Amino acid sequence: MSNLNYEKIPYDQQIKFKQETVERIFKQAKIRKSINPMITNDSDKHYRHKVTASATSIMIDRRPKLRLGMFLENTHKIVPGFKSFIHDEMINDVLDKIEKLLSKYKISAYDIKKRQGIIKHVLIRKSYLNNDILVVFVTDGNFFPNAKKITQDLIKSFEKVKTVVQMMQNKHTPIALYGEEKTLYGKGYIEDGFNGLTFRLSAKSFYQVNPEQMIKLYEKALDMANIRRTDTVMDCYSGIGTISLLAAQKAREVIAIEINSQAVKDAKFNAKTNHITNVSFHCDDVEKFMYGFSKKVDILMLDPTRTGTTEKFLNAVKKMKPKHIIYISCFPETQARDIKSLLSMYYIKEIQPVDMFSYTEHVENIVLLSLKTA
Repeated sequence: MSNLNYEKIPYDQQIKFKQETVERIFKQAKIRKSINPMITNDSDKHYRHKVTASATSIMIDRRPKLRLGMFLENTHKIVPGFKSFIHDEMINDVLDKIEKLLSKYKISAYDIKKRQGIIKHVLIRKSYLNNDILVVFVTDGNFFPNAKKITQDLIKSFEKVKTVVQMMQNKHTPIALYGEEKTLYGKGYIEDGFNGLTFRLSAKSFYQVNPEQMIKLYEKALDMANIRRTDTVMDCYSGIGTISLLAAQKAREVIAIEINSQAVKDAKFNAKTNHITNVSFHCDDVEKFMYGFSKKVDILMLDPTRTGTTEKFLNAVKKMKPKHIIYISCFPETQARDIKSLLSMYYIKEIQPVDMFSYTEHVENIVLLSLKTA
């Protein structure tokens, strides 16, 4: 979105630049609508509750040593070093211990070019509700020597590490979280919660990395939606059902669609755990489902990936004609592109940017559209 180095910009200036960025994007799309002031981040440091570090090797005394690091943006190069002031502090500490343990037990880093080695990535996810931690070791194949000892040493050091999972990849892939899972310790998931709801978080669950801002984001989105007890809500790209279940507390019925089978499994578990019966989760392609759906929908909610939606999806929306649309996006460029194609039938009532990712260029944005005949 920009060439600015946000890590070195004072926070109030970041907000100014991000606000201007969203305004510029919508102006360039020829969408004329005033934009609300950014919802700021009260905890602009140590806010990330999910971190994926990747394994690489460095030479020490002429011997390769495993180090955990991060991919250099827009490259396949891993830079050793994972500690960051935007990561939760406990996550930094757990990663530090894991790096030492992998070195202690002589576990090799996977070499992308040579296609050999063991550890590809390490994922840490932390619950905002109770500080419980999920650790995922992503390995090349199922070979992971001393996995039991590494796990035991780790949980002795951190009592909040409640579960450890090995994710086994049997092919070369740029996708970090892909493969069959084996639980090494605990249940294989942790739980998080807010607004009286509990959510199961597994290794592949989509869940916002900044839980404090996630609460603000969803509360604002639901406030904008103004859901009534008589409304039928459709939640597209519903993930583990976070906003679906929040909407179900207000609506008559919620229909949620998600193509990822594990996410749908988690969503159904979450609905059952929270004793919510007026929501149905469907594992399906969202476009296919919408074209086959004939009932009336009052409010359509969507939170797609950075690439946004498709022309087929937008045509399905026009055919369905929900009274209101809540479009949440982490990439305002594709959001503005998609919204522009709906303006023949809808008008924009409100645009609300949210700073989810302080000290980065990224910004979350909520747009409320209403049917012109509504």
